[in-house]
Amino acid sequence: MMTSSDRNWVAGTAVVGAVTMLSTLSWAGAALGALLTGGDVAPFSPLTVIRMMSGWPGWSSTWPDSPAVSTVAAVALDILGVAAVVLVVRYVRKWLYHPLDMATLYQMRELAPAAAAHTATRHRASLKAVPAKNVPPADRGVLLGDHAPSGVELRGNDEDTYLAIMAPRAGKSTSLAIPIAEEAPAALLMTSNKADVYAATLRERSNRGHVWALDTQGVARIRRSMWWDMLAEAETLERTERLASHFIAQITSDGADPFWSQSANDLLVGMFRAAWHDGASIKDVLSWVADPDEKAPLRILYRHEPVLAEQVDSSINIAEETQSGIFQNARTALSGLRDEKVLAWVTPDKHRPRFDPEDFALSTDTLYLLSKKGGPASSIVAALADAVFTSASEAGERHGGRLPEPLRAVLDEAANICKIADLPDLFSHLGSRGINPFVILQSYRQGVKAWGEVGMDAMWSAATKKLIGAGVDDPKFVADIATLVGQRTVERGSYSTSKDGGSTSRSEQREQILEPSQIRAMPKGSALLLATGMPIAQIQLRPWYEEASMQHIGPQKAAEEKLITERAVTAHEELKAARHAR
Repeated sequence: MMTSSDRNWVAGTAVVGAVTMLSTLSWAGAALGALLTGGDVAPFSPLTVIRMMSGWPGWSSTWPDSPAVSTVAAVALDILGVAAVVLVVRYVRKWLYHPLDMATLYQMRELAPAAAAHTATRHRASLKAVPAKNVPPADRGVLLGDHAPSGVELRGNDEDTYLAIMAPRAGKSTSLAIPIAEEAPAALLMTSNKADVYAATLRERSNRGHVWALDTQGVARIRRSMWWDMLAEAETLERTERLASHFIAQITSDGADPFWSQSANDLLVGMFRAAWHDGASIKDVLSWVADPDEKAPLRILYRHEPVLAEQVDSSINIAEETQSGIFQNARTALSGLRDEKVLAWVTPDKHRPRFDPEDFALSTDTLYLLSKKGGPASSIVAALADAVFTSASEAGERHGGRLPEPLRAVLDEAANICKIADLPDLFSHLGSRGINPFVILQSYRQGVKAWGEVGMDAMWSAATKKLIGAGVDDPKFVADIATLVGQRTVERGSYSTSKDGGSTSRSEQREQILEPSQIRAMPKGSALLLATGMPIAQIQLRPWYEEASMQHIGPQKAAEEKLITERAVTAHEELKAARHAR
């Protein structure tokens, strides 16, 4: 922050510079006029300048052969000079100035169009031979918003991991989920508990590739047109343990005895592995878990994995009361599969195509995972999303360490419907593999509830791009953000009086750039951007309905929502008919 003496020095320097520039330009213009008319050119010197500025007689005597032409040329050159200065000042102000002392455009230059385009050509195989200047805006990375106050577009790159915290109806879908889906260059994974994002992006994503949709709870009333071989994830013990963890999360809670959840987890791991070895289905697993006396899975395991078989055996051949508790916990963990309509999505079906996470990772397809808030069915959503991440990571390893084209994963309502237990840990390496998770939460505490304090802190730290939007009401969280925004130096004056007269004094003080109350009161459409290695920036979000390239979304969204409504009405009529038929 400049002091008053600094400002006086700058003002004085500016005045001297302006006089010098205008004097030089006036002489140069007049000299040009003299040359054009064949007259003599007065030498450039302080004396010449003084004579020029002394009035028309002095001007005429300095340029006797071309007074009129030299006048016109001098004025024209002065105007051009002033215009050039204005443009330079505007350019410098745009890149180096921020009224609140937050991140300037220069400090965020790595996210600006030119740098973003260069970064995209390094990360994406399809852009390797494309000059950076020819990279379209949509291919420069993930759209975050426009820098405030410069208005320049900022984008994340294809190695970033993203976390957005915004209140409901603060623009999560319109400004984040939908634009990201529209611009995703390759495979897109999207989770949601509402049908709006599906309706808005279905048509465009259908033009990019095949659309897969898992809607076990009828969020968008999508008729089943796929099935996923969930037990294919049990091909290795590590993958099997990950698969089981998504179901065990349904019975895990703070303060509960971990013995029961861990024992149920071991049991499910054994059952899943036995089913994989035997070519059995998930229905067989449900049958085995329902009957503690069923020995078929043990016999299968002893043939293929005796060590694992002994562990499972030890959890079965124990006191009847304990055994009953373990099996009951396992059944509860799998309770989301008791519904035949849900079970059909993960049961072999020769009449419908099978979704293969491995093929999906290298495609331009789209996978919508729709589920209502929480509930046992959300385990399937988490399991399938995790299967995609695992397959994509392995595909990246086969392509030199990263996917040739980025896989975008918009995990809206992740804390409720896609609670992958170690998602915070995945954040630390998914980006480097060309997998860009974009987790959207309503509050920081929502993440704490899902992953615990340690887990949420890990996700926060690992996310390389973080967005804080409108409506965040957590006092501690907004205070922490205010601290991260930092302080600025301000100069304050004071006036005092005495019997000898008055005196004015000025002093420098430090103050918060943004108070917590200001962060909480941010208007809709604005956000704070926390990018690794950069100061916190103010940005304006870019809702799809303000984008010229996305005007097709409105009619397509309305048409699809009409179809969803019609399907909902039909389903209701069928339910009513079934009730009357009883």
